[in-house]
Amino acid sequence: MAVKSPYNSWASRRPVSHDQAKKARHAEIVNIQQWAKGKTELESK
Repeated sequence: MAVKSPYNSWASRRPVSHDQAKKARHAEIVNIQQWAKGKTELESK
């Protein structure tokens, strides 16, 4: 009897990125880019 699985039997799990540090880094980079364009104030932490 086959076990119900959300994955194919021959495939490994796909990596799902829920990296909070990466999201925070990206938000900071976007903010700096907007500031460099003169569109927003720089958010300093």
